[in-house]
Amino acid sequence: MSWNETGIEHARVMIVDDNRVNRHLLMALLERGGIRHVELAEDGRDALARMETFQPDLILLDLMMPNLDGFDMCRQLRAEARWSDLPVLVQSSLSRAEDRARAFAAGATDYVTKPINAIELLSRVRIHLQNRALVHDLRLFRRRTEAELDLARAMQERLMPGAARLAGIEADAQLAISAHFAPSSELGGDFWDLRRDEQGRAVVYMVDFSGHGVGAALNTFRLHAIVQQMDFAGFDPGAFLAALNTRLCALLPSGQFATMLAGVIDPAAGRFLYASAGSTKPMVWAPGDPAPTLGDSAGLPLGLLASASYEARSLPLPPGGRLFLYSDAAIEIPVGEDVLDEGGLAVLVGRHMGMPDGRGFLDAVIADLNATGPIDDDLTALLVTRCA
Repeated sequence: MSWNETGIEHARVMIVDDNRVNRHLLMALLERGGIRHVELAEDGRDALARMETFQPDLILLDLMMPNLDGFDMCRQLRAEARWSDLPVLVQSSLSRAEDRARAFAAGATDYVTKPINAIELLSRVRIHLQNRALVHDLRLFRRRTEAELDLARAMQERLMPGAARLAGIEADAQLAISAHFAPSSELGGDFWDLRRDEQGRAVVYMVDFSGHGVGAALNTFRLHAIVQQMDFAGFDPGAFLAALNTRLCALLPSGQFATMLAGVIDPAAGRFLYASAGSTKPMVWAPGDPAPTLGDSAGLPLGLLASASYEARSLPLPPGGRLFLYSDAAIEIPVGEDVLDEGGLAVLVGRHMGMPDGRGFLDAVIADLNATGPIDDDLTALLVTRCA
């Protein structure tokens, strides 16, 4: 359903009036104005009975009628969601301001007084029909856009490791992995992945592109495609970020960038070796620790300067130790006039560090974050536990 000045004949108008002469005069007037689909109803009760089969685009409604008057019909119409925004053009001999106010309170869209001025009535009918068509087209566009965004979100989520691949890495690398990803209402630029190098060590990275929407999502696909072509032999986190940065500087539009953390869990050294491109601070702790240890996350984001280099760092990760990574949505939750920040998140993490179950730990931390304040960005969180 869509019409304009040349296609208004497709519009459907219902005339509701207890006076037979008025009904037919109005119908003739509409037909002269190019409206071919007209339904006649004798009162409000008759009109409501015809709504489902006729599906009007506009109602011309008299107010003073037997059985069910125009005021009550309008109220009943507005009580149903599917008719809540249907244009209702009242035509009545009641001309007092209080009558108009009562009609609008009942749900009328517009009001013309009798005797009807043909030119005025047709003009108002056309305006309301055109507005309805525009609203209808906007809703169709919104539904189509939302469906496309849902598909894009699903594709973005498939960039992250599936259950089968995670299970294989867990078994081979002697790890337990729990992950959480909650997309925001917009497309975002978050994703993470887990791989193994030629030594069998687990390589993990987490990235967050600037901005939201289609542009940020496309950047995640760009980065994923680049990573697929990279060699993970002898994985060096700093060299890995430097290589990615060089590629992204040539691809990203000016002003776009990504923060990223990449690291490898080295069981022989009992450490997490990593490099940061302006990422959030990784947290680690061993069994019995009173609080998590926060790593250093200084580093230039990817895509800003092709010559940037990235420092290799390490954190202790003995058997039974845990590594917690998270996107910046977890630390940007409003708290009064400030935000939660990494120190505040570390306090929340500290409350649940002793939980033996990784999934339970993540659920508890996420619940605390949601209780702290609104989260308006993609929220990604990853807990990696070294099995003893």
